[in-house]
Amino acid sequence: MFENKYLLIIGIFWMIAPSDIQGQKDSLQYNLGLEISGRRISGTFNQFIAEGGFNLDLEYNYWHLENKTTYRFNKTNTRLLEDNWYELMILKYYPKGKKKIYPGLFYHYNNNLMFKVKKRHQYGMGLGSILDKGVMKLSILAAIAQENSTFDGSEFINSERDVSHRKNGLFLFKLNNGYSIFKKKIHFSYQLFYFQSFKERADYDIWLTTRIACKIFKGLSFHVVYDYRLENVHLESLSNYNDIVLFGFNWNLKNH
Repeated sequence: MFENKYLLIIGIFWMIAPSDIQGQKDSLQYNLGLEISGRRISGTFNQFIAEGGFNLDLEYNYWHLENKTTYRFNKTNTRLLEDNWYELMILKYYPKGKKKIYPGLFYHYNNNLMFKVKKRHQYGMGLGSILDKGVMKLSILAAIAQENSTFDGSEFINSERDVSHRKNGLFLFKLNNGYSIFKKKIHFSYQLFYFQSFKERADYDIWLTTRIACKIFKGLSFHVVYDYRLENVHLESLSNYNDIVLFGFNWNLKNH
């Protein structure tokens, strides 16, 4: 029932949006970011860690596509700890070029050995807003979503549904904010996700990522990232939260 309503909303979105395109000028803006980091230790203690990803930001007329893809691999003393993919794609449409209130579609995928998530798909539609004040850029998205997840286990804490394949209707809130200082040589940003299940009040997730990037020279910067994740419904053998600190280099190519 939820999926049928969701597909109907998407159809309306695609029918209405193009009606506002007449008379606009073709204009493509892009921002491509590439990241890579890693570590290797051998001897008494053996470890190999590699992480890579790319961010793609395309804005064409009234359409705006944001994509973030990351991969993390961690093998320690022959034990595979991480083999994780993360994908977030958001498509926005700005009516008459205005960003104060706009409709948007999103798709999120991840798998996570740490949380024993074999695969998690989340997709939905909502309304967003962007406030750009020079040194500060604030972006908000509130949406309804459908989740389809498969876990490596079925005994959950804080849930009455002990099944490995879980389906959920969700409310999602996403907040992005960023600041640039010292003539844009240092950039601080954070991203907050809040997921709330419609089926169970105790089933909610909070994901927070903070980032500081220091510009080295044009296009190249050094960054430090703190990533925190709390999942209130989790498998019995796991903790309800995990966090990690990462650092590496980022290269950006853009035309604006």
